[in-house]
Amino acid sequence: MLLKDLLRITKGKAINLKNPNLKVSNFSIDSRQIKEGDFFVAIKGNKFDGHKFIKDSLEKGAKGYITERDGVNFPNGVLVDNTVKALSRVGRYKTKFLKSSVAITGTAGKTTTKEMAKFVLSQFFNVYSTKGNLNNEIGLPLTLANIKEDADIGVFELGASKVGDIKELVSIFNPDIRVLTSVGYGHIKGFGSIEGVIKGKGEIFIDSDKNVLPYSLKKYYSLDNYITFGSEEEADIKIKNVKILKDGTFGHVEYGREKISLKLPVFNKAIFNNISAVSGILYYLDLNPVKPLQILNSFNLPKGRGQVIRLKNIQIIDDSYNANPLSVENAIKTLDSVPSKKVLILGDMLELGKLSEYLHRQIGKLILKTSINKIFLYGKESFYIYDELKNKKDVIYSSDKDKLIQKILDFLVRDKDFKTILIKGSRGMKMEEILDRIKAF
Repeated sequence: MLLKDLLRITKGKAINLKNPNLKVSNFSIDSRQIKEGDFFVAIKGNKFDGHKFIKDSLEKGAKGYITERDGVNFPNGVLVDNTVKALSRVGRYKTKFLKSSVAITGTAGKTTTKEMAKFVLSQFFNVYSTKGNLNNEIGLPLTLANIKEDADIGVFELGASKVGDIKELVSIFNPDIRVLTSVGYGHIKGFGSIEGVIKGKGEIFIDSDKNVLPYSLKKYYSLDNYITFGSEEEADIKIKNVKILKDGTFGHVEYGREKISLKLPVFNKAIFNNISAVSGILYYLDLNPVKPLQILNSFNLPKGRGQVIRLKNIQIIDDSYNANPLSVENAIKTLDSVPSKKVLILGDMLELGKLSEYLHRQIGKLILKTSINKIFLYGKESFYIYDELKNKKDVIYSSDKDKLIQKILDFLVRDKDFKTILIKGSRGMKMEEILDRIKAF
């Protein structure tokens, strides 16, 4: 893309134009991460105003900038009415050159499914995908705007915290294949109710004829064309015989007469939901829905999303990146199936609004049904879990992270048995700090 193309696509006005044929290939919204040759997009956020960093970005090597404020005269600027909308226009333009685009949303499993899809599809295509979890009203346009020229397929993650969010994101680029991984109580504060979550996540299917979703959720949506996955016999893509073994998770995926056995080096029963969602993507790309999944035997999960870390006499399931009731339930059921002594380190589930106490107590009641040997709880809301477990399970609670860490380390000194430790909590709880202290111990 040339600067003159950028002006046309964004409907922008040139500021101090020095070179209309300047090549523009990478956009950045963070002046701290500017690389030589980037094009800076000034966005006013809740905490920072990018317009204050235009000069700084240019001094660090940016070729030019997009601004929504008149009055600046630095070289190679583009003046627009709204910088986020301008970025969206660029993203929409870039997606037109892809052979196909995939959008993935859901309460749990978005990032893992996205990473798996990229891993599997890379056998056939040059795949471009969302980096990290840049999946909101700013992150998605930025991701789309940075699609590489040689990309064949785009796999994009869409996040939402209220009804209307997914509708807005889908309208930016009209993805060819739409995937819903799951529906649960995540971000319930913004959605208002589980019905709100179902409606909001279902916006992924607006004006789409290639839809992938769990069989259990099909009843909530009026879809003409779709493929379902799940453990139900009625599902198009079937998940069978999922087991937690001492060195990973085993299971089968079936579509018609095609069947594959997989064993992944992770502990996560729900991961086969993600795998079968990828199978649905393969189906809509006119590829064998099963055979290409074989490569997942060597798949490694992203950091903080279920990685297994082995240290001396312990193995840690690092699921510290985030948590909601659905993902916590899945994680607890997985830990309960691991053939070893089991330790749970759990932090608050945030953004649950008025349902927070109820949902935390439900997690406590679930833990009571398990064989988990030791539980450490951190955070204000986790007190409700503790209240369900006290005098019934071996549980320690603290709202002070440092004090809880010391109790965990004291426990590890005393108990030398081989054990599996699951660490999980919402992003705001920064549970990785507990993981780092254990690793350094």
